[in-house]
Amino acid sequence: MIITEEKPFGLIKSKLKKGDKIGIISCNNCVRICGTGGKEKIKELAKKLEKEGFKVIDKDLIGMACEYDLLKKDELKGKVNIALCCDAGVYNLKKIFPNKRLISALDTIGLGAWDKKGNLTLVKKFGR
Repeated sequence: MIITEEKPFGLIKSKLKKGDKIGIISCNNCVRICGTGGKEKIKELAKKLEKEGFKVIDKDLIGMACEYDLLKKDELKGKVNIALCCDAGVYNLKKIFPNKRLISALDTIGLGAWDKKGNLTLVKKFGR
């Protein structure tokens, strides 16, 4: 499984303008399991942005962003779209929607494995 971690909210916010129409999309696989994506994280990020005066117009949970055929999204409604996906998912989104501005909200840090007690262990860290 791919392990991701959230980028600081201030970094994401610094890439936005108050007039932007923002979409938030999240993969529903590894990032959801890691706790860095999924429906709840979409809601959490939208709430933070709206509290700061930003306009969130679209919130969408997609299939597996890294698997082209399972990336169930026909269009990105936001002028700016924030992706809660691993680097592979962001790559696919940029490839499918080349004319949309996309901000990656997560860092992909490595591969992980679960043990029988439900603990996630970083097995291989990715270099930058």
